[in-house]
Amino acid sequence: MQEISLLNSVVGPVMRGPSSSHCAAPYMMGRLARSLSTSQGEVIETADIRFDPRGSFAPVYQAQSSDENFAAGLAGASLTDPDFREILGRASAGEGFTFSVTITELQRNNHPNRVDMVISVRAKDGSLRQDVYQGASIGGGMFYIDRMNGEDVYLTGKTAVLYVYADDVKSVQNRIADLAATDNRLLGQDVMTVPAEGGIALERLEISLQRVPAPDVVRDIVALAGIKRVLVADAAQYPVCAGDDLFSTTQGVLDKVSSHNGSLAHTALALEAQRLGLSTEETRLLFIERAELMLRVVEEGFSAREQDSVMRFLTLKARKVRDANLPAGLGGAVLQDAIAGALSAMERDSNRGLVVAAPTAGSAGVVPGTLYGLVRHGIDIEGAADALQVMALIGAVFAARGTFAAECGGCSVETGASAAMAAGGVVQAFGGSAEQCFDAASMCLMNTLGLVCDPVGGDVEIPCHARNVAGVSHAYSSAMAVMAGFDAVLGFDELVDQTVKIGSMMHADLRCTARGGCAATKTAHKLVEQVTAGIPAATQTGIS
Repeated sequence: MQEISLLNSVVGPVMRGPSSSHCAAPYMMGRLARSLSTSQGEVIETADIRFDPRGSFAPVYQAQSSDENFAAGLAGASLTDPDFREILGRASAGEGFTFSVTITELQRNNHPNRVDMVISVRAKDGSLRQDVYQGASIGGGMFYIDRMNGEDVYLTGKTAVLYVYADDVKSVQNRIADLAATDNRLLGQDVMTVPAEGGIALERLEISLQRVPAPDVVRDIVALAGIKRVLVADAAQYPVCAGDDLFSTTQGVLDKVSSHNGSLAHTALALEAQRLGLSTEETRLLFIERAELMLRVVEEGFSAREQDSVMRFLTLKARKVRDANLPAGLGGAVLQDAIAGALSAMERDSNRGLVVAAPTAGSAGVVPGTLYGLVRHGIDIEGAADALQVMALIGAVFAARGTFAAECGGCSVETGASAAMAAGGVVQAFGGSAEQCFDAASMCLMNTLGLVCDPVGGDVEIPCHARNVAGVSHAYSSAMAVMAGFDAVLGFDELVDQTVKIGSMMHADLRCTARGGCAATKTAHKLVEQVTAGIPAATQTGIS
């Protein structure tokens, strides 16, 4: 089953923080765990988040605000909550619930972004129980929980979910499904038996839904004879309705273009509508809203004040870059605006503002910056939405064959992937063919093979902001070359496969651990020392 959604997984999620792997997914995992654990009116008393010392979370969870996002998700806070960043401090002090982080060996440790969430919950009758969720963040905000209280599960947040436990759930299965379907669209169901405490076999009915059942429906299910427990959680993003393989190959996508008037943008729209179970009109509005949000993030970044910045190493530069009077013949107005837009989005990102991971927070400036350059110079919002659809479709093919997790593939799967996406969007905006869109994307991947992920001090600032500048420049230059007649020769699928293969060959220090590359330079060490000593970014100096 393929669950990749263009809006959820590629030009999303909407999030807070500098890393989609370390911020967006933790927030959604925390919310999912909270929903399941408090389904019957329980209250969370303590939550301990556990990272393996050899994993990628352990060295950077504070710098990249993973702890903030886990805490906010477990508290049930919305991303727009004005107190979002205050929740961690309150919970760490035991206000509301007690939050902690423990670095310890994890039993399951098959992914660099593994995490265990150990939650103590007070039931309505006053009894206390412990819920344990085990899972992983897998890049671009995507995640899974594969173990819940000793049971094998597979929760991704892609749909709402209803879990019903009973001695013999099959005897009431049809009644439960009928109740659940009274105000929901049923997406699919599965029944499995798991051993319960004391060796008594409980059956578990799993029902996937577009949205959680109304409270009265849940009460009716709980009241059915033989029901022992009911858990319910809403989808983390737009519910995924169709599990068809839509994006695995470039040729498979191109084969569909003829059915959509030769337009790659229309193909992307149709495939996403199919994935989400929406009309093309509804899906189009979502893309326009996402494009408008990206542009709004850029404008917010230009309006930011230095005294409000929490960046540890950099100062705000986006507005200065946008307004600079460059020498005649250097670059061009479109590219200058696009670079400034990318920096603006990244400055919002690093300051924990609301941003769109596209496809990750570490590369959250490339696509918005590219769109900003387009709309500042003649492309209207409809054209920008078309470009965004193409960008998302190219990213979906990348995701289907690889990963957006820098912990697995370095920066080549972040700014490399986002540059490839943006290049295709630029070609689309200026009337290029579907084949040219993928050719420009290929050119970008060809030039970022083996790009390491090496954030200084674990913060998504150095070299991440500079990489986003390069990603925008790369996108525009690749689009120009292809539309002028250059042929990348090597196919997009082959280059995605090689990107993944080379990423797996990289030393772990070069994959988002802040232990290699730029992070290992003398200047980087000096900067980290200065930050630790409390020296403001504006007065920091490097060493030779």
